[in-house]
Amino acid sequence: MFILQRYIGLSVIRGFLLIALIMVSLFSIILLIEELDQVGTGSYNWVIAIKYVLLHTPKLLLDFAAFISLVGSILALGSLASHQELVATETVGVSPREVTNSVLFAALILMALVLINAQFVIPATLQRANVEKTLAVEGAGDFVSEAGYWAQNNHQFIHVQDVEHGRIPADVEIFEFNGQHQLLRYLHADTVDLSEGTETDWMLQGVQIKQLVDGRLQVSNLESIKWQSFLSAAQLGIIVSKPEALSITDLYQFVQSLKQRGEQSYRYELLFWQKIMIPISAAIMILLGMPFVFGLQRTVSTGKRITLGVLAGITFYVASQLITHMGSLQQWSPMLIAAVPSAIVLLVLLLMKMRSPNALSAA
Repeated sequence: MFILQRYIGLSVIRGFLLIALIMVSLFSIILLIEELDQVGTGSYNWVIAIKYVLLHTPKLLLDFAAFISLVGSILALGSLASHQELVATETVGVSPREVTNSVLFAALILMALVLINAQFVIPATLQRANVEKTLAVEGAGDFVSEAGYWAQNNHQFIHVQDVEHGRIPADVEIFEFNGQHQLLRYLHADTVDLSEGTETDWMLQGVQIKQLVDGRLQVSNLESIKWQSFLSAAQLGIIVSKPEALSITDLYQFVQSLKQRGEQSYRYELLFWQKIMIPISAAIMILLGMPFVFGLQRTVSTGKRITLGVLAGITFYVASQLITHMGSLQQWSPMLIAAVPSAIVLLVLLLMKMRSPNALSAA
């Protein structure tokens, strides 16, 4: 019995991997075509563009996790059904529910990998892709190393040594020189408050200022001070991560930080709950795929099952986007917006089971 369940589970994982390969390859080509417009700008060449696309692979896997789970499970189980392997398992006492349990066990492994991807892999790969592209396109003047980020404009230098929660520059040094390369003023800030829409107006927090006044060094400490940044939006992107590139824990901590400062956090809360819901949505989509296999086992080919599954996946994606936009406009609870699409699928499954309990006994 265990050998059969393992065989079914491995078949489903292979189905996941095949659909993931198809989806990632398709959208990677689309992304590469979009990057062609910038190839040749500065030192941005084909090699960097291809590397940029490859570094986006983990995010593509996360974005399409639910779709991959649905179509991958239908592909794997549909293939088993077409070869009468599911019928054979029933003859040796393996019920549709036990088949479903095998599928869900494989899904749990896959969803654990999805969470690891969202938490650890995506933040690193997306930020690296953005840094390498920006440095190539923008040209000289910026430098990134283990010691942090350096940038220069005329007689000003900035050094950002750390970034908290992926969005808050910390341990920041600013050097201001005169035309004779003499240091006029040195500022050190514990953190920088970057309000959305005013990224050039940096509110330095926990500031120490050192400057020469009449030939003597004067040191002063301020709780906060506004500083006009010379960094462009692209340069700022080297320091702070885009919201979608933040890990789950960084998103949560950043939301709490915004709330403590009394700033708007709705956008980041919504993104946090959407990432939390991805593994749950994927598991629910697998359940949605069960009726396509057990309910149509002898009447529909694998190709038609996959077509129906693709249509169901597209419908789920479009519905999720509509609910997100409508909910955002109405300022619904972020948790509610993220949960509603999966709740609708569960309701559909329940109604289908009530109408046709035999066909949907697996789910």
